[in-house]
Amino acid sequence: MAVSLLSHVVSDLCIGRPRVLTLPPSTPVAVALAKLRAGADPFVFVDAEPASRAKRGAATVYVKVSVADILCYVCSDTGNLTDPAAALARPVSAIAAAVGGDHGSVARRVDPQTSLLDAIDVLLADGCQGLLVSLHTRTRRKHHYVPSSDAAAAADCCVLTREDIVRHLFGSISHFSHIAFLTVASLGLVRRDVHAVHVDDDGLDVIPLLRRAISDGTAVAVVADDNALIGEICPGVLGSCDVQSVFAALAALSAGNVMTYIYCSLSHTPPEFLLCAIRARLKDRGLEAMAELMDTGDAASLPLSPSSTSSDEDSPIGCARRPSRVSSGSFGWRSTEDVVACHAMSSLVAVMAQALAHRVGYVWVVDEASGALVGVVRFADVLAVLREQIRPQVLCR
Repeated sequence: MAVSLLSHVVSDLCIGRPRVLTLPPSTPVAVALAKLRAGADPFVFVDAEPASRAKRGAATVYVKVSVADILCYVCSDTGNLTDPAAALARPVSAIAAAVGGDHGSVARRVDPQTSLLDAIDVLLADGCQGLLVSLHTRTRRKHHYVPSSDAAAAADCCVLTREDIVRHLFGSISHFSHIAFLTVASLGLVRRDVHAVHVDDDGLDVIPLLRRAISDGTAVAVVADDNALIGEICPGVLGSCDVQSVFAALAALSAGNVMTYIYCSLSHTPPEFLLCAIRARLKDRGLEAMAELMDTGDAASLPLSPSSTSSDEDSPIGCARRPSRVSSGSFGWRSTEDVVACHAMSSLVAVMAQALAHRVGYVWVVDEASGALVGVVRFADVLAVLREQIRPQVLCR
């Protein structure tokens, strides 16, 4: 293993990265949702332990909240479905508590001089999906970083995700040549415990699977009778949709129709007959308030920031496509129709290249003959395999 790879620290990967968006726990959910849709970042960060932070200094653990988390929060509770406006008025700490407690989607602050290998170990810990690294460290000597006692210090951090670390290691793939061309099956990377829903299942059946998909960095697969993969509901893509109508679609449509609705809303306004069908189904289910929320439109129902008032941003498509700033995360906009799949005999390097090219942290594994879904390869597992290849080199130093 090259010395250069072993000597890297996390601050080496932070050059040119923008600050993350952090919110106080008291921020209303609607404001958090508006900020997510107004910016380019796929998530915001909320202090996970505001009460204990006052005693010990700056927070070290933050909960990562995305549009998908807000969708799960609204659609997983009957009370929220019947009164979505009240749900959106509650503090974002309600979502942070559920996210941090249920599936541990957290980011941890680390010293900018933390070694790349130690950073990988932190990312492989349970529930950790990102590293918050200070952007204002000027020390030239290692291990001399002193974190600020100000809780707002996280706003001066950037985030590094599993995808960012894998992309960095992919740049040194020659160091892993002894395993790079082995198949993902032979490396034990094909996970069989996928999150899959049948095309005819109720849309709300997606919600518990979506929660788990957010946790492990994958998506919800949509399959047909023969278990053939026909599409996916990707947490990262949900942030590019007209949020209120997706709330309504999940509560009114089948899983397959929700997937189709998402495809439709990303490219053009859904047809009026479909919107009428959703409204009728919601009223049949006693969810008139959800239908009203869908009809109010963004500007009336959500407190958008002053920068979100242009004609492009009044449209769901304009809001989805325009990046107002560089994202601090590794995900950009992409269509859920671009489902990334491989075979069990695909090589590790091919799967890594495929995922990185599509800006996702997973690749579905399908049967080469039938197209049936057989598993998924996750970046968390890829990172663990690469880390094991580096470990002997560390012991020899």
